[in-house]
Amino acid sequence: MTLDASKIPKSCVPLLPLAELWGVGDDFERENAVSNASKEALQHLVDAIQQMPDDQLFEWLAGPESQSPAPSPEYLAFTCLTMAYDSARLKLKQ
Repeated sequence: MTLDASKIPKSCVPLLPLAELWGVGDDFERENAVSNASKEALQHLVDAIQQMPDDQLFEWLAGPESQSPAPSPEYLAFTCLTMAYDSARLKLKQ
């Protein structure tokens, strides 16, 4: 999936490759990808999200587009990225 950097906050652009990789809309496919990923790949995902300044990613995701009946593909991919992030954190704790 190719996402448009102009449709996301500038502070989130460094996460674009991760959103393209992990922003899978299907829950089963996303969880399967997390389950099959290496520890290093999961750690990279977790570290990248945690390094975002002042929770700017989560502020964007909780903003006006969260109420849109037709959110952009970019918004959806980043939302799914955060779901992969949550799953990766849990897997790394095991």
